Amino acid sequence: MDLNVKHFFGLLFLLMAGAIFWLKPHKVDVVKKKGVPQVAFIDFQSYEITPNGVEALMHGERALKFADYMHVELPEMKRLTPKGVESVKAKEAFLYDREGIELKERVHLARSDGWEITTDRIYYDLKKKVYTTKGLPFTARYGKSVVEGKSMVYEQKSGKISAESIRAIINEEDRIN
Repeated sequence: MDLNVKHFFGLLFLLMAGAIFWLKPHKVDVVKKKGVPQVAFIDFQSYEITPNGVEALMHGERALKFADYMHVELPEMKRLTPKGVESVKAKEAFLYDREGIELKERVHLARSDGWEITTDRIYYDLKKKVYTTKGLPFTARYGKSVVEGKSMVYEQKSGKISAESIRAIINEEDRIN
């Protein structure tokens, strides 16, 4: 039996159709095991772009995306806020799906007006736009003024900061009216 061109293409079509329906090459299974990263990013940058332009950016050395959080090494984030440009750096960060960001080890939070806070751990609630040290100590600096305390809460929208066990050295030149 001779195989002509029509029969060859017909057979090829049937084999491809069979492969699509039985082998399912278009289907991708997602691994949802705890402890196994789904995606890894190396030396990455991420931008938050709105109709007003770029409002925030984040970059890090390495990030691993898991099912319900992302772990970032050496994160640095900058955001445009009502009080100016705000930046935060840390050794590592955990981003929890649309809930918050936990920054750990050598956390440095600063604003463009010269105000800065250092601590070992800080949590940022994405919905409320509030930073908190959750009972841990912190040091705040503005010019030559230094404030130490614990359980700091910083409301990003209003710029209001509250804390417990405060010990402060306030320089008269640094007073904000």
